[in-house]
Amino acid sequence: YAPYEFDLGTSHRRLIEQADGLSGAEVAYRLELVGPNFIEVKVPSIPAAFAREFVSFFYIYQVMILWVYFIYAYWQVGLVDTGVILLAASIKVILRVQSERRLKKMAEQEETTPVKRDGEWLNVSTRDLVPGDVIEVTTGAHMSCDCVLLSGNAIMNESSLTGEPLPIRKFPVRIDDSHYNVAEAGKMSTLFAGTIVSQVQTVTKSTDSLESDRVLALVRFTGTMSDKGQLVRRILFPNPISFIFNEQMRIVVCILVLYSIFVMIMATYLYKGNSVAIAFYGIFAIAQLLSPLLPAALVIGQSVAAARLRKKKIYCVDPQRIMTAGKVQVLCADKTGTLTRDNLEHYGGRCIDPSTGMFVEFTSDLLATDRLFQQAVASCHAVADLNGQLIGNPVDIEQFRASKATIDPQPEYLDAIQTAPNTNLGKIHVVRRFQFVHARASMSVVILDESTGKLHVFVKGSFERLKAISNARSVPADYDEACADLAREGCYVLAFAHKTLDTTDPAQVGEFTQDELEGGCDMLGLLVFKNMLKSDTAQAIAELKHGSTRTVMITGDTALTGIVIARQCGMIPENTRVLLGECKTPADEIQWVDVDTREPVADIQPHLAELGSDGFSTTELAVGGAAFERLCTTGEIDTLLFNIRVFARMKPTHKVECVEHHMKYAVTAMCGDGGNDSLALRAAH
Repeated sequence: YAPYEFDLGTSHRRLIEQADGLSGAEVAYRLELVGPNFIEVKVPSIPAAFAREFVSFFYIYQVMILWVYFIYAYWQVGLVDTGVILLAASIKVILRVQSERRLKKMAEQEETTPVKRDGEWLNVSTRDLVPGDVIEVTTGAHMSCDCVLLSGNAIMNESSLTGEPLPIRKFPVRIDDSHYNVAEAGKMSTLFAGTIVSQVQTVTKSTDSLESDRVLALVRFTGTMSDKGQLVRRILFPNPISFIFNEQMRIVVCILVLYSIFVMIMATYLYKGNSVAIAFYGIFAIAQLLSPLLPAALVIGQSVAAARLRKKKIYCVDPQRIMTAGKVQVLCADKTGTLTRDNLEHYGGRCIDPSTGMFVEFTSDLLATDRLFQQAVASCHAVADLNGQLIGNPVDIEQFRASKATIDPQPEYLDAIQTAPNTNLGKIHVVRRFQFVHARASMSVVILDESTGKLHVFVKGSFERLKAISNARSVPADYDEACADLAREGCYVLAFAHKTLDTTDPAQVGEFTQDELEGGCDMLGLLVFKNMLKSDTAQAIAELKHGSTRTVMITGDTALTGIVIARQCGMIPENTRVLLGECKTPADEIQWVDVDTREPVADIQPHLAELGSDGFSTTELAVGGAAFERLCTTGEIDTLLFNIRVFARMKPTHKVECVEHHMKYAVTAMCGDGGNDSLALRAAH
């Protein structure tokens, strides 16, 4: 059975064309095909739950064994076993019913929402929503379906789905022919079922999105087809998890069954009595080998282990995985927010003199830098203000705080930035914004400088990406060396580029593509943050290594910064040579360089063959994202996997691939802070 799915289109323009909503007749037709927008969870009564529990095979076996105990006047043990079995079953049933009731309360949701039908706005029950409906998104609403944001901005609380503690800002799809993909950039325009609308903002003047006095969204999936519905389905019908323990347990049980058959045969041969007595004696002998308390013992053991972990503030949502946790051989860890502190610390900036094309001196005072650089730092981000709290990417938030600017709650365009006092920069209007995309490793904004009336384009991203798209004449000769030196200090480096548009009319900005706007920019400078280790990271890594657990870093940051952090926390031992492998594209050959001497290495195998006094190689490897793809394509990743300590410039999909490669050879755990790590967290053991 496959539920019916309506094709609403895959391009931004096709989605926006449906902003006028549906007719009543079309709604009735679609409702008949897809059913109501309601996730129903049936919870059995307590008697029915007990009946469902006690019809399993092992309970029948337990009843047979207890019957034999009572027949043989072994009633004291029989009573104790009966009490333990009933207690364990009761706890199991009650906990299951309670969890199902909580799930029912979370899944079954119904309220009224404004919907546009037949050209008019009506208040309709969310149960009657269908794919293709256009709804108004209001503050405080609970999303009951997956929607595409067509106009306006929204700040969503997605903690119930992703565990992300901070609200997420959502942006409308642009009026162009770009492909809508919810797994990539389209995620920033998708409102998921089960999330809560913290704040909305209408946009009445826009250059590339739909203008409206309401915040509009197009219903995409309803009911069990929504993201929330898929989550409920996975909870109710989880995929079976096969642990090595379970595989080994089958072998043990088979051995015990064979031995029980042997005991039964011997009892039949040696016992001098009638056939009934022989049968009871044989069953009694089997009971000593296959204890009826075996399942209860396993459940109680897992529960006690979970309770002990809770005392250490370690919470386990799946007690079965506790047994696997003790067998973890490889731990893959994200860097920012996991090994290092959650918030980066602004360190300073280094601008480029446009007249000479050279770097000026590094300064920690951002307000003392170039005017354009200050405007870029204040505006090139996606930070929003939610009741006095800054919402957005942690790096963006720290960047905005460093600018000393504030957000105007009543913007004329997408956003309005009030620059720091005493800077004479004036007010900045964000006219157009392209969100950060991992595939591009950059984002950009078009701003209107109120004090001059000029339109500027600011681009922000990794220093490698910005060098590739900027005018070569604007890039200092020592650019790579300067960025590498900062990365070797453990810094997080962002580069900025700029150009002034010929037009001063914001309405004409929407005619340009992202590549046209970002092309031909001049490099502005570097914004630098400090990556500080958490106080307990080094101790945690040491304990893992003491337990023979290999630790690996998978980060989206630069390789040199990752290597510095790995050395600081002890992931890479002292006096260990580190070879860095990078290439521009996955089609190019990997170039290996010694990060300390900066000398190229033609053949890494002799270095890997050198062993220290502990029997391990004295050389560690680090690779960038493109080099990782190259190794996967050529198949060399399998031979070098356990020599690579730092995987850098990794996209979310790269992190999943890296974890899966380790899972082929060892029990693998993933440690991250949600967001970009969520896919890898789900994939790990």
